[in-house]
Amino acid sequence: MRLLLFTVLFLSWGCDDPPADTRIDRIAKAFCECTGPLVALNQQTARLAADTTAQVGFQENLRKIQEEYNRAKECSATVIGQFGRLKKEEFVLVEKALSGKCPDLATQRDLLREMLGE
Repeated sequence: MRLLLFTVLFLSWGCDDPPADTRIDRIAKAFCECTGPLVALNQQTARLAADTTAQVGFQENLRKIQEEYNRAKECSATVIGQFGRLKKEEFVLVEKALSGKCPDLATQRDLLREMLGE
């Protein structure tokens, strides 16, 4: 009886802990932090491009995009240094992880491959 009680208590303690982040989860989170601002600027610039009265804002956004791209590239180099470059089969896994963390970034396949790929 004591063994049964001990087993039930032991199992219930184990269920309270959230699962540890995997390497893919950590890469997705870091990539999201690195490139999230760049994606937001790209979306804002696309909206400005459609507005012919906002050409000054459009040009300013292009300058900001270049600066943010450089920051994202440096940040991604840190991610590569910590986790290594993504292998071909890992891209789909990271995209899936990104869809829960940064949905706007999950569709940016080219950016992911450019920043973290081999």
